[in-house]
Amino acid sequence: MAAQQVPMNVPRNSLERASTIDVLVVDDDTDTIEELVEYLSKAGLTCKAAADGWAALKLLADGFKPGVVVTDLRMPEMDGMEFVEQLRQFNDRERPEVIFVSGHAGFDDAVAAIRLGARDMLTKPIDPSKLVRAVKSAQLTRQVRRQPDPAAEPRAEDTKGTSGMMAERTPGKDLVARKRAALADLRTIRRTRDQYFPSDLFSDPCWEMLLDLYDAKLVGGEVTVTSLGAASGVPLTTALRRMEALQSHGLIVRVEDAGDRRRTIIRLTTPGLQAVESFFESHLGRSGA
Repeated sequence: MAAQQVPMNVPRNSLERASTIDVLVVDDDTDTIEELVEYLSKAGLTCKAAADGWAALKLLADGFKPGVVVTDLRMPEMDGMEFVEQLRQFNDRERPEVIFVSGHAGFDDAVAAIRLGARDMLTKPIDPSKLVRAVKSAQLTRQVRRQPDPAAEPRAEDTKGTSGMMAERTPGKDLVARKRAALADLRTIRRTRDQYFPSDLFSDPCWEMLLDLYDAKLVGGEVTVTSLGAASGVPLTTALRRMEALQSHGLIVRVEDAGDRRRTIIRLTTPGLQAVESFFESHLGRSGA
């Protein structure tokens, strides 16, 4: 989607004075903004609101740093998709996680949103608890994504201070970061592959589904049937058949969402998780990561 580029070059001193907020809410409907901000504020989250994509970009250029953006899909002049395209100007550590909200989103919209890296797409009228869960899940995802690259970390012997104390290490977080980096590499290979080969040669979505479920497990997120189907890149009917195949092999399980009975959560089973874990342990071992 072509969109006019908005410069995001902010002087360093402006960035240092930047105001960090939990959520930036973007919607052209003032009633919706008030409603969403109220829900999020009651959950203890700090919010800033913008009436459209241009106003949101102005806030970002002025130095506001949201961890999560909750944006309407349909807006005049600059819609939600175009706005999120602009967020790609941020580096990976600074870019906020994105949650779309819409009253008329279709399957194609969900696919486009997932491809832009959106964490979730919520339908109006918004359920407050569902919104808060989605935002907190996105916060956790961003927290993991912002972990330092283990390959760039100094060696232990280089982290000794004048007192001879060693810098505190967090091996558990390092391992999660390494696994998520490996996930990103596999997805990059898939995108590169699709540039040179007909995509229908590699159209079975089972592996992509397992990767998405494993990624969610690493960051403590939840994956619904709808979002998993959208992310698979195949028609929903095909995605549902492949979910049934994965379930018949004991790799995934369906769980009813206790907070919203209209949603069904998909999770890796214990054998499914062990299988994917074993794959990544082997992959990381061979790559020397």
